Amino acid sequence: MQFAYRLIEDFPPLAWVATCQPGVEAVVILHGRFVETLPHFFVEGAWAGNFAEGQIHNADTVFGSGGVLGDGAVTFVSCTATTDYLYHSDDVKHFVIANSLPLLLARLGDALQPACEDYSRINMSILDGIHDFISGIPTRKGHVRRVLHSNVHFGPEGISLAEKPLPPGFPQFEEYRGFMQNRIGSLFANARDPARHMPMHIYSTQSKGYDSTAFNALAASYGIDKVFTSPASKENRSFYLGISSDQPNDDGTAICMALGLICTPIDRLAFKSQLVNEHYYWASLDNNQDLNLNAIHEQETLRPFLLLTGFFGDVVYGDKGDEPIDSYFQRTDQSGLGLGELRVHCGFVQAAVPYIGARRRPDLFRITHSDEMGPWRLNNNYDRPIPRRIAEEAGVPREMFGQTKLASIVHLPSPNVPVTAALRSEFFGYLRQQGLISLAGILLLPFVQRLNNWIYWDNPSRYFYDRRKHPLLWYFSYACARLFGKPLLIRMLWTR
Repeated sequence: MQFAYRLIEDFPPLAWVATCQPGVEAVVILHGRFVETLPHFFVEGAWAGNFAEGQIHNADTVFGSGGVLGDGAVTFVSCTATTDYLYHSDDVKHFVIANSLPLLLARLGDALQPACEDYSRINMSILDGIHDFISGIPTRKGHVRRVLHSNVHFGPEGISLAEKPLPPGFPQFEEYRGFMQNRIGSLFANARDPARHMPMHIYSTQSKGYDSTAFNALAASYGIDKVFTSPASKENRSFYLGISSDQPNDDGTAICMALGLICTPIDRLAFKSQLVNEHYYWASLDNNQDLNLNAIHEQETLRPFLLLTGFFGDVVYGDKGDEPIDSYFQRTDQSGLGLGELRVHCGFVQAAVPYIGARRRPDLFRITHSDEMGPWRLNNNYDRPIPRRIAEEAGVPREMFGQTKLASIVHLPSPNVPVTAALRSEFFGYLRQQGLISLAGILLLPFVQRLNNWIYWDNPSRYFYDRRKHPLLWYFSYACARLFGKPLLIRMLWTR
């Protein structure tokens, strides 16, 4: 078995799609110009390991994707994080796999079902972790499959999945910090390896939170080409409704100075003035929250870059005693999950650093609550001793970070629709053509979104047990609970 590469000039730079057939020696790989192609492996991204050896399938830390030949079979390697996926058909006689859902569907001559009501539920199931998410995606011809974290093996025995190697255990904090330092350094060396056709730049993000502060403290000694910060955080207790509102300060410039890093501020709302790639956001996720990083993504780049983010740190370093302790990447929100198609088009690889070593989350939970972490515990509602110790011992003053829980995501109102006028008009036109919405529905949409904003953030069911704030509604809710066995619950409208 061997790879037969075909560079497609008008492909997205990091896109690839592979076709395999039993008894046919050549695995045909169509790919964009930033994909690294070697005789026995290909990759769009980087991993913690020697680049020239190409052992991407044996690495516990992989960002991006690729494929490796071996023993008459091929292993297609997925991202360690659940922010990026592989997609494939189930036809063993004509197996097709890609790192882009639209690309796979195009190669198969297939498409999604416009009236399917399950796509949002399928996307939400990613939050259930790598063992319980819904893998099947309905299409007009049947279905295709999404793969999280696992590697896909194709050979004489057919199609099978294999989990990535587990990272070592972490008896104490020092072992975890040493592991993270090693993996980040190895990841950077791989991304910058001169054996690459296009060595990667390394960019990072910085806020006033725990996660970016900790991983930049670990990464600073290896050199970071650019660090971006969003001075303004997301709106207080509101979706983004296109109007001005109070936005807490989340500027990480001072933290970068403490770490010896040069910081570049970006506007989290830059998409309001320029958003040429909006369709790629919606091609990734129906409830996309990642427009805040648009100013980074739309930079002109002549070669690919690795972008360090802190998504998933809230779960990995969470310290609440009632949290489930598992190793299967269950999440609480969809932030960071909406960049998959955009990054392939723009030429960057998201490295969500908290996923590194996160399969050992029980060890991290135990370390968090151990006596040795006492000096780095604040004993409040926003308390993460592990990243705090990493950052403080790297020279970041305690008061600079991890004081208040903030975020810079763009949380769009429900139901989500495109934000630019041209794409929104095209979208509504398509829905009307398919008989999925009426003109009256389009006119009512802004009112429904504002009502949903109230339901989500300020409706009385959020204060069911607070008699002082809403006494009449409290008694009404209490009466409902007594009569019907459950409290008053106001659901958002048009969620499907």
